[in-house]
Amino acid sequence: QNTMTLTQRLMELDPTLVLHNEGEWNNGISAYSAFNSGGVECEVGEFFYSFLRMIKPQDVLETGTHLAVGASYMGMALKDNNGGHLDTVEFIEPLWNQAKERITKMGLDSFVTCHFGDVAYFEPKMKKYQFILLDTEPQTRFAEFMKFYPYLLEGGYMFIHDLGRHLQQIEIPTLGFAWPFGKLPEGMVNLMKEGKIRPFHFETPRGLSGFYRVAQGDYKW
Repeated sequence: QNTMTLTQRLMELDPTLVLHNEGEWNNGISAYSAFNSGGVECEVGEFFYSFLRMIKPQDVLETGTHLAVGASYMGMALKDNNGGHLDTVEFIEPLWNQAKERITKMGLDSFVTCHFGDVAYFEPKMKKYQFILLDTEPQTRFAEFMKFYPYLLEGGYMFIHDLGRHLQQIEIPTLGFAWPFGKLPEGMVNLMKEGKIRPFHFETPRGLSGFYRVAQGDYKW
């Protein structure tokens, strides 16, 4: 029986992936692991894999491919689902080239498309996504939320990496209010106030906040 974890599977497919303790980048020891300081933590990647295996989406979007760590976990879920497709967008060309190479090594070319360019100009081409991960530069993610919310299916999920339960809407000594994400846009606040999206949070080292788009037929109280 194969008891290899997904993280181990990815490392076997691409030996250039080196496992680190996540605390290495925070001057401490963490219960979490990571391949680098810019992508998702390995445990978060495993969570995304399991989540996509469960909801079995047809279309997934990621902003901020970086080195395709998150895309590898999510793409592997789609491959194991025998269906679905991930659009992932990166604006730094050397990272985009490395990401494409990694996706090929993983055997995920049929399930993942690595788009090059500024996500502000990326248009989904009539697609509606059941799952969206926002993981670009922190100061752009709230704007991306508003841009892609109309493309999120009712009953779908959008996640923002690096964002804690306070949605960064706090005063940080020496850095100011809401650094580095910025103030929540009014449209995002209104969606929460009106009950059209429901936020939830995970206490991961880098922070992870999710948003569920309410669907007709959900229980009302």
